[in-house]
Amino acid sequence: MMRTLARRMASEQVWDQSAYSQEGLWPALGLKGRVGSRVSLRVLSYACFCNTKWFFRHLLNEPTWRHHRPVSVHTNYHPEKQQRMQAIFNHYHVAEGKGDWAALRRWSGTEGSRRACGGGGGGGFRGGREQLLPDEMVELSSRGAWLFHNLPPRTPAQLLAAPDAAGRAGAFAAVRFLPGGGVAVGSVEEEPRALAAAPAGVRARGGAPLVHGGSWSVEGQALRLRLGEEDYTAFRRGRALICARCSDGVEVFARYEGLACNTSGWHRLRPSEAQSGVATTVAGAKAWRWQGRHDFTFHADGRLDTPWHKGVWGVAPERGERFIFARFANIDHLLHVADKSRIESTRCEDGDKVTVSRW
Repeated sequence: MMRTLARRMASEQVWDQSAYSQEGLWPALGLKGRVGSRVSLRVLSYACFCNTKWFFRHLLNEPTWRHHRPVSVHTNYHPEKQQRMQAIFNHYHVAEGKGDWAALRRWSGTEGSRRACGGGGGGGFRGGREQLLPDEMVELSSRGAWLFHNLPPRTPAQLLAAPDAAGRAGAFAAVRFLPGGGVAVGSVEEEPRALAAAPAGVRARGGAPLVHGGSWSVEGQALRLRLGEEDYTAFRRGRALICARCSDGVEVFARYEGLACNTSGWHRLRPSEAQSGVATTVAGAKAWRWQGRHDFTFHADGRLDTPWHKGVWGVAPERGERFIFARFANIDHLLHVADKSRIESTRCEDGDKVTVSRW
C-alpha cells in the first residue's frame, strides 16, 4: 500500500489523505478500475483515538466522560494547536487526569476561548466567517430547516443531573428564519432532510422540541438570535451556524439541511442566450479546470463535458446575470462567474464550494 501511495503521489494530483482512504475503501465499493490496495481495515473507537474536534466539542461537555482517559488525541482541528496540546498534556500527564477541568473547558469548540456575547461575539469563533444576508437566510429557510443540536444547551452540571439518553435526544430542533425577524421552531420529524441527518436516537424518539418561538436579526457578520428564553450570538460558516449562549458562552451548533439552490427557473442554454451576457465568457473551445485538476468544457449549445459524466449548463435567471448552472451526474451546481478566468461553484445538495479556473 505504501508503494502504491508513493507512486500516486508522484504521478497524480491527489491529496495524500484522500489517496490513503481511497486505497483502503475502494475494494468495498466495487468501482470499475479502482481495486485499491486490499489491506485489512480496523475501525478504532473515536472516544479512545479521538481528534480535538470531538474532544473539545463533545467529550468536555459530557459529564460522564470526565474521568475517561483517551489513548491518543490528534491535535489537528483548531488553529491553537500548541496551546491546546499543552492543556491536554497538562491535564492527563502532569496532573494525572486530576487537573483543572475548567482550564480545558475554557477552550471553544471552534476557535479561541469560550466567551459570552459581549465584546465582539461569543463562542470564540473568529476565522472563516461568511457574510450573513437576511434575504438569503429567509430564502434558504423556505427550502429547508437548520438542524440545531443541544437546544436548550445544557451545562455539564445540568446534564449530570439528568443524564438520560432520551432527554438528550429531545434536544434537537428544526429552525427556519422567517421574514420580519420571526423564527419557526419545529420537531425534527417534520423535516425529512433534517430527520435523515439526525442521530438514530433522535429519529427513534421524535417528539416536540424543547424550545418554542423566538426572533432574529443580523448585525454586521453576526446573527443575533433568541430561542425560547435565551439569547445567542451566531456566525455562519458554509452550511453551519456556530452559536454561543450570551449568558455563559455555552456553544450550540446548527447545520442547514435544505437545498442550497432554487432550481425551478433553470433551463439548458438556448441559442438566443449563447451570444450574449455571461454565456460568451464561459463557452468556448478553451477548457476550464475544476479545482485546478479536472477539465470542463462549456459548449455554446448547452452541452457540458466533464471527466465523469456528460452534462448540461444554462442560465440561472433568478440569481442575476453573473450566474449559470451546471448539471452532471444528476447533481446541480450553482456557478458564479467572477471574471473571465474564475468561477465559484456551489453544489446545491450540500453547499460544498469549489473554484473553477480557466487554463
